Amino acid sequence: MARCPSCRRPVALARATCLYCGAALPPEGRSAAPPTSPAPPEGTPDGEGRLLVVLDLAGVSPDTLTRALDLPAYDAGLLLRRGGLHLHRVVEGDAARAEAGRLEAEGVAVLLVPEAEARVRPLRAVGGERGEGVLVLRTQEGPLTLRRGDVRLVVRGVITREYQPSSKRRRVDTARLEEGYRVHLHRRQDPRAVEIDATAFEFGFAVTGSARLELDAWVEEIAPGALIDDGFRRLPPALGPAGAEPGGALAAAGSLDLAARGRRSGRDERPLVLDNVEQFRFFSGWRAAAERRRE
Repeated sequence: MARCPSCRRPVALARATCLYCGAALPPEGRSAAPPTSPAPPEGTPDGEGRLLVVLDLAGVSPDTLTRALDLPAYDAGLLLRRGGLHLHRVVEGDAARAEAGRLEAEGVAVLLVPEAEARVRPLRAVGGERGEGVLVLRTQEGPLTLRRGDVRLVVRGVITREYQPSSKRRRVDTARLEEGYRVHLHRRQDPRAVEIDATAFEFGFAVTGSARLELDAWVEEIAPGALIDDGFRRLPPALGPAGAEPGGALAAAGSLDLAARGRRSGRDERPLVLDNVEQFRFFSGWRAAAERRRE
């Protein structure tokens, strides 16, 4: 499987750019990595030593961006219409600082974010209750109370889920999995996001009757003035093996479906489920880390 030369993430499809960080991929089969971006030494935490080069596109002119990134005018226009922050590249420290200096000389504002900071694992909430201006959550590490004003940034996105094609049958499974929906609440006093999976969260008393609508109502209650980022929806899904679900309606439905498939086939058939949760977590992590540097 090819790897992006900048962020070292596996890229299953032949593409011109990396799905995770947007860096250009090598043309020879999109698989070779240049010697300037080696994998981390054994025993080194993933991302330690590398920096994310994040562009702040506010106020940048089309001509400036076209020249600075060596892009066609059309592509530069698309980036500017999207606006906000854009992950340009993930490279080693010296190369990142050199690239930042070059871009700033061209008139583009740059933020440098340690990759390790962007990959801080979130704190998963598995249940809770909503009150007036407060959320009382149950997390995997214990109870947590969030009050109005505690949240500086909300990142939310739809999670794509599908079965891995069967290598034995050489076909794509026609059964469709329900989309997921996750929200990250980035707090002012803690670098870890609070992650809520709408399909595996026990809401207690829910007014709306819909997990997604209920979660959006919780966001409005706890973070009425916070910045909300929905930009993940614009990224093509980069799928990887799904992690274990802590429970909830989605996990229960998936177990029943797999059991039924096994009964029909006469064996315990458990196809691998793929999703883009890790892609969402990385997007949310660098987005929050960059936002902290703008304050």
